[in-house]
Amino acid sequence: MKVNRTCVLIDEGNLTEHVDWKVAHQAIIEAINGVIWPPNNPEGLFKIHRITTFRSPTKHKPATKSKPAVEYKPGTEYVTLKGKTATWKGKTTNFRNGVVPLRQTFRKNMERTTNWKAEKPLSLAAYFESIRESRQAKIHLYPSGEVITEILNESVGDFDFWFKSNDEFRVVVEWETGNISSSHRSINKMCLALMAGLADAAVIIVPSGMLAPHLTDRIGNIRELQPYFNLWKAVAHRVGKGLLAFIEVEQDETVNTHDLRDFIPSGSDGNSKKKSKTRSQAKKKVKKPVGNSR
Repeated sequence: MKVNRTCVLIDEGNLTEHVDWKVAHQAIIEAINGVIWPPNNPEGLFKIHRITTFRSPTKHKPATKSKPAVEYKPGTEYVTLKGKTATWKGKTTNFRNGVVPLRQTFRKNMERTTNWKAEKPLSLAAYFESIRESRQAKIHLYPSGEVITEILNESVGDFDFWFKSNDEFRVVVEWETGNISSSHRSINKMCLALMAGLADAAVIIVPSGMLAPHLTDRIGNIRELQPYFNLWKAVAHRVGKGLLAFIEVEQDETVNTHDLRDFIPSGSDGNSKKKSKTRSQAKKKVKKPVGNSR
């Protein structure tokens, strides 16, 4: 998998020049580059089944979808998961790829790197306690003006990965190939961590606009998040010292094939089941494949 670019939204304290940030960033890049598909392919590339073709984006017009490049119609000849040639008997179907194996591969790559840990809990209790009495933190009822006094929910979940150097430089990372709403939650969580001084650098990894359409429906991606960049940049004035960065990733190559083994398996939750079919779902449709083995 290739890295298109690293976009820095917040850099309070000029942390991009910090040696520990450079070490952490390089480790993240190498872990991304180590994500390949199909597994163990000799070229070491991330190849993805072509689902949708695009007109190239221009300065004023974003990339737009056109006719699906791979469409399984009744009578279409294809290759089953067992490598046999068969005839598609289901309804006309277009295919997307799952994301679970990608995240798992990235996680394994990160865990091989010294000092990186998975699932870092984030407790904002002390931070919220410190600001609870401030004017900015008070929440009022309308129209009475009464101040809400009960403690609201302050749990935001764990970070995917975290790193702390010998000099106590702390980096948190979120691999975001989930629903777009999950991406927003992750970024908001990172902003809170920076505001609370619980992290020095926060990194979110998201698909590019050219990769996202090949993956599960409504997946988080850089194009849908860009309109909110200035909103998150505004958090900088509440951050004493901290860095927030987006890393945009993309496939190395797209392939147009009717071989189900090329598809990346998907999970069974959320939008992975909506408006798309994976190779595992396709397997259920074909009760008795016909044809000879290749």
